[in-house]
Amino acid sequence: MILCQKCGTTNPVGEESCQKCGTKLMIISATYRQNVPLPILEEHFLERISALEYALGRLDERLNEIHDLVQQLSTESFYDHTMIESIADALKRVQIVGKRDLERDWHKRVTQRLLESEEREKFESCKKTFLNAFRGKDKNHFSRLIEESNQLFIKRNYRGGLKTLEKAYAADPQNCEIGIFLSKIYYEFENFPDAGKCLQRVLRNNPHHFEANLLTGLLAKREGDLPRAKQFLANAVDICHTSLAAHVFLGSVLVSLGEDSGALGHFSHALNLKPSPQMYLLVGSIYSRQGKVRHAIRHMKKAIEMDPYCDEAFFQLGLAFLEQNWKKKAKECFQTALHLNPKELRYKNALEMFLKNPMNSEAKPDIRLSPIVNDESMEILVKDELHLNFKRSEMSVRSRGEGVKNK
Repeated sequence: MILCQKCGTTNPVGEESCQKCGTKLMIISATYRQNVPLPILEEHFLERISALEYALGRLDERLNEIHDLVQQLSTESFYDHTMIESIADALKRVQIVGKRDLERDWHKRVTQRLLESEEREKFESCKKTFLNAFRGKDKNHFSRLIEESNQLFIKRNYRGGLKTLEKAYAADPQNCEIGIFLSKIYYEFENFPDAGKCLQRVLRNNPHHFEANLLTGLLAKREGDLPRAKQFLANAVDICHTSLAAHVFLGSVLVSLGEDSGALGHFSHALNLKPSPQMYLLVGSIYSRQGKVRHAIRHMKKAIEMDPYCDEAFFQLGLAFLEQNWKKKAKECFQTALHLNPKELRYKNALEMFLKNPMNSEAKPDIRLSPIVNDESMEILVKDELHLNFKRSEMSVRSRGEGVKNK
């Protein structure tokens, strides 16, 4: 039974309103004498309980709706898949196309639609960022240009979108968000001169812009200007301590400058940010260069634990074992590295030299100094961190050289 909190009348379980006074029923623990009000604190608790009951009831309704919707989607997916199987079987009987080919094309179309949807959301987000960063005079004209460029990008007309966005940048030259957006596109499509020009304008307006400092450092590294690369990458690290790409690139520049101790600090920081076989390999290689062989062995083993197919880790571990004069272990590592990657001449040469004689000290450095940090693997870090995902296939080589240039 449920007691009415107002008049104390007993009501059957399931009733929502009191049969005597019509008050909406709430749970109470005991009856009170007539004309004696309920304690204020208990009234408050009863109201809270009633509100929670109502919220739970609504939540239950929504969960039921979601359950029905999931069931409906599952049924529709089942019917769609059955229909595709039926079409595939019919086409296979008349020898037009096989079921596997049809399913592959179907999945390809679905993936393409999802990528288009993600790209559309990205451009919409960028449009809002550009408008919020406006510092010019005629915002209406600026907004029209941004909207026009946005539509062109969504339609994959990158050349037209870039030209329109360049006009918007000219109308608002202090808009760092447009400047860095253009810089990213130029960088990804290897139009490095125009990327550099945009980055200079961004840094003039905001010297502490993280992405501008990072990309400027990368451009300087590409040009072989290592001191300048060190300066801007160090700025990027100071601005954003949690940037994996900034620490890794700065570490690689310091290695090229012979500053292994500084490089070790940045590689170790990157390892703490995101442990990976490659980062353990990098840190281990620096320890090995410094003669700290036991530390190097520990990191190489960790890299192999995370990726048992990392041939470079086995090779570097073999070199470290050789430093300790553990020849049997070194031979096993060289053999494993060669088995995992038979095309790598370094592994083959190392194993042949080892089998002929225990490698002399003059032969070891030439093998050890082969680059571990390659440009391709490092560019992936930049793409992930700066969200560079424009499709190169959408632009011809000619349009990349001509269409993405500033006028």
